[in-house]
Amino acid sequence: MTGAASTTEAGGPPAATGLAELRRLLAADFARVLRQTTGGKPTSRLRRLMHLTLPAMQVAICHRTAHLLYGRGWRRSAALVSDLSLRLTGASLHPGSSIGPGLFVPHPARVVFCARAGTDLILLPGTLVGPRDWVFPGQPFPADAPRLGDGVVVGAHAAIQGAVTVGAGATIGIGVCTLRDVPAGTVTMLAQRQIRSLQAGPEGADAA
Repeated sequence: MTGAASTTEAGGPPAATGLAELRRLLAADFARVLRQTTGGKPTSRLRRLMHLTLPAMQVAICHRTAHLLYGRGWRRSAALVSDLSLRLTGASLHPGSSIGPGLFVPHPARVVFCARAGTDLILLPGTLVGPRDWVFPGQPFPADAPRLGDGVVVGAHAAIQGAVTVGAGATIGIGVCTLRDVPAGTVTMLAQRQIRSLQAGPEGADAA
């Protein structure tokens, strides 16, 4: 793994305990959402503001707020904000999860996350990232939570469980369940299965 990503993977970014850090993270998340949804094309001010109502930004706002409260020791309040995110967007992110700037959850339905991650994390629908024994938002952050490097993409319906380290730039493909470390820059996919269609003829019908 690269030296730049090793610090992120070892412990994740520091907890956001100040309003200045909260604004910095949300500004980076907002810029990421704009970049992903507009392709980098210039947009009007009104249209930019409308992006604040997108589910991806609602997830980011709720999690950043919950993480701030969690870092200050207000765990019950953090759990309430995390529960609000679940009700509004369908995504459940543990408030103790430290995530670097540029979080992007385009379709947050059934996204469950309890881990540490670096910058530019992408979580697609139905992803499960967390320890082997699940913890609720009001419980302390587990020691065996996964650690994800910068630029990691977790595909739809994929799972990362246990004390797993996913290197920077790695992609966990659709439906993959990862229980081991993933090297940086690796694309993990399910083995392709060949499905054959058997057409029964007269002989096959007699045999059946």
